[in-house]
Amino acid sequence: MNDAVMGERHGRIAGGTISVTDLDRSIAAYQTSLSQTVIEKGEVPDAQARQWGLGSVAGARYAVLQTPVNPLSSLRLIEVDALPHTPAVSCGWNAFEITVKDVFGLATHLQDSEFTVVGPPKRVDGFTSFIPMQAFGPDGEVLFLNQVFHSDDDTDLPLAGSDVAEIFIVVLASSDREASAQQYAKALGMKLGGTHRLRYGLINRAFGFDADALQTITMVQNARTPFLQADQYPSQATSRAAHINGLPMGNSMVSVWVNDIERARRGFTAVGAVGPMDGEWYKGRKIALVRGLAGELVELIEL
Repeated sequence: MNDAVMGERHGRIAGGTISVTDLDRSIAAYQTSLSQTVIEKGEVPDAQARQWGLGSVAGARYAVLQTPVNPLSSLRLIEVDALPHTPAVSCGWNAFEITVKDVFGLATHLQDSEFTVVGPPKRVDGFTSFIPMQAFGPDGEVLFLNQVFHSDDDTDLPLAGSDVAEIFIVVLASSDREASAQQYAKALGMKLGGTHRLRYGLINRAFGFDADALQTITMVQNARTPFLQADQYPSQATSRAAHINGLPMGNSMVSVWVNDIERARRGFTAVGAVGPMDGEWYKGRKIALVRGLAGELVELIEL
């Protein structure tokens, strides 16, 4: 992968990892339904599992997927044993937000696929710059598939260069939204964006709230680029099912490019060690796995 093509820079989302129970099924689903191409496939090396501090992941089959046009971020699928998992009811990584070219056409395309549209395309209260859609993947992972029309006054939003383009926001479910947002702003040198109250179908449906109930989100930005959406989760939220010394189910990890891995690491709770890692994605760069306040896993990759 060419650095210029990747657009690698501090604070950019390098990719999102999803725990899947049948790698071959999931690869086929993402290829057929979301225009993804496999760029790397294999088994997680023992050295990488030790580096992460996730010993039970050693030997797990994985695949890294990208869209063929303008591949700015990757989806990594790692095969795990199944655990009970209900989407959108636990704290941790709630969703990966991906920009798409035609959200209404994609909604039609996803019918009779391995993906379930749970939030059909519609505008969000107070926003005209995008139309989102919410879908569950084969293993309960949550994807926000957004068609962007234009940037906002204080935020640059990416127009899709292909039918399905890059992850441009990661969505975090937290019992303390403000503290989580501040953690990322401080650790990664970003800034807090707006805090919004809006009708949020994913949360309202998951917890049986009224459809018009208002939920609170806070954005974190890397200069003018959105990075993270922190969702305030209610007291009814559960803990995410996870394997001992392994990955949580569903949306399990977010990878981020950083300029100074030691500085960024100090803002989180360390899980693994710092050190170089081989492979097409890493190319010998230093990586470190850390954990955020909501229990989420973050892989730091040093530029």
